[in-house]
Amino acid sequence: MPTPAISRRTFLSAAAASAVAAAVAAPTSAAAAEDADVVVVGSGYAGSVAALRLSQAGVSSLVLERGRRWEITGSGDTFCTGDQPDGRALWLSSSSPVLEGTVPRYTGVLQAVAGAGIVCLAGAGVGGGSLVNNAVMMQPEEADFRRAFGERLPYADMAGTWYPRARALIGASPIPDDVLASAAYANARQTESELTAAGIEAVRPDIAVDWSVVRQEIAGTAPSSLIDGQCIFGVNSGAKLSVDRTILAQAERTGRTTVRELSSVAALHKTATGFQITVQELDTSGATVREYIVNARKVILAAGSLNTTRLLLRARSEGTIPQLSSAIGTGWGTGGDGMVLFGGLPNPQPAVGGPAHIVGRYRAASGLPVSLLNFPLGVSLVDAVVRESLAVGHVPPVGRLIRSFSGGIVPVWNQLDPGVLAARQAMYEMVDRIDAAVPDRSAWLTTQLMTSHSLGGVVLSDLTDHAGQVKGVSGLFVMDSSLIPGSTGGVPPALTITALADRCVTTALEQGVLGR
Repeated sequence: MPTPAISRRTFLSAAAASAVAAAVAAPTSAAAAEDADVVVVGSGYAGSVAALRLSQAGVSSLVLERGRRWEITGSGDTFCTGDQPDGRALWLSSSSPVLEGTVPRYTGVLQAVAGAGIVCLAGAGVGGGSLVNNAVMMQPEEADFRRAFGERLPYADMAGTWYPRARALIGASPIPDDVLASAAYANARQTESELTAAGIEAVRPDIAVDWSVVRQEIAGTAPSSLIDGQCIFGVNSGAKLSVDRTILAQAERTGRTTVRELSSVAALHKTATGFQITVQELDTSGATVREYIVNARKVILAAGSLNTTRLLLRARSEGTIPQLSSAIGTGWGTGGDGMVLFGGLPNPQPAVGGPAHIVGRYRAASGLPVSLLNFPLGVSLVDAVVRESLAVGHVPPVGRLIRSFSGGIVPVWNQLDPGVLAARQAMYEMVDRIDAAVPDRSAWLTTQLMTSHSLGGVVLSDLTDHAGQVKGVSGLFVMDSSLIPGSTGGVPPALTITALADRCVTTALEQGVLGR
């Protein structure tokens, strides 16, 4: 494979240089470290919203992101593609379940974490998961929301205030009629017609896409990217409304938010005045250029379920935050993900404009919800033979995240749990309905052994208060997918993550526990 066709220079922060920490367990003196008001760990949906609301309240923040910043340029080659993958595809790994073969080790956009019974995918880079997801923004129905959250969150509050605010922040909208009617989106029209034939509601969800740029792709005046199904390794045309270009950019424009890329948080230590954060500055091979300390009054963890929980498990294990509960890592789930492939003769329509433009909404006999997202992979050989879809159902939070011997994170998932089996049965029921209704179309639920929607580990109200502040640890907040107990009501979680982060940071500011 070719080496990444991008610059490997490290973008260094303009903040003052800090000394290397000798050990996490022994606090470094204030004179040898830099100071920050609030440190936000992670720059995806949750971290971006937290930084924006802090800046609007006059509070300065330092956002630490392990991955690099991906600037969209007119050359249209910021990201690699599924047909020609290279190191830009993967986070510090040469292989992945989503790629054939190997690529050079690089600080790419997609991390794969293998566990017991599951493989988890997570975004890496300024913008987090918004760089690599299919950008579908769906609000769950009330009954499904309550099935997931119980009494932890009032649905009326979320539906009346926080979901609308999240939509406005993200700027999502459904696929327009003219784009859907174009030759590039024949796959979408085929999906819509087959769902309708099976009596399954076909909806056009809000998607975080600038459709004017997609029109430019169709016209040939912007690099082909979404119209070729490219999405999970990044979108080269700039059509994707990833948060690095929207919410986080808005926060940076205030002058109160500093984003530092290639800055991996290694450890957290509770001090008398706040927190000591050990940061490893990386180069694009993943090597540590230097290690330094940031002292912060407050810390917001927004690195996603896997990495937020990893940091807390280390802090508990090493005694650097001894107040942490032994329940950290519980209440975890896969978001209910399952892969569905559609084959048969004639082959599914190979025109695969993306991202997940059409969604089937199904209610199983058990009452469980399933959303079926048309999900082009952007790999020509695959897209020409099968149509890929992602099913999102409801699973209970019966998994857990544990710390590995090397200090990493291990997801543990029981595929034979009755609630997990019930979710699988709901998906099979939907797939069988399509099989029966559409002549010559074959559909298979191929796996539930991989997820891009890790949820839980530090569940809201169980391990935090309603502002996301970790119980027993003043000044330490969690505001990301770790708060969500396993599922978001049979829909993709991005809108809920954004809305919940907004609710948490706004509540914390109003209560005076996060500002100055």
